[in-house]
Amino acid sequence: MDLHVIAHTAGMVFIFLGIVTIIVAGIGLFRLPDLYLRASAVGTSAGLGVASIVLGVLLMDFSWLNLIKAAVAIVAQLLTSAVGSMAIARSGYLNNSLPAAITHTDDLLRTRRDYRREAS
Repeated sequence: MDLHVIAHTAGMVFIFLGIVTIIVAGIGLFRLPDLYLRASAVGTSAGLGVASIVLGVLLMDFSWLNLIKAAVAIVAQLLTSAVGSMAIARSGYLNNSLPAAITHTDDLLRTRRDYRREAS
């Protein structure tokens, strides 16, 4: 087999995996019970999904300039999706958004200023 055909096929596989990952994240927005699980699922899935699509496109149309662009895009996507989802979850927590009933522990509760005042 020609190397071009192998790279093209691998690129299509990565694009397909990225699309499936993003679709699963979209389903998670509707199916997961609370803000924290939704933020976690979407942040992780969107970051990996977009990175996978960019990697697939790079494999299908490889050049050194595209490699540099893809590397910057993948690193930026992974960093911003993680930071963004954590910021959303933190904002919800600071605004007293209640977790789902299946959540049993709240380790952050002990670090809140209002909790420390009440416990004293």
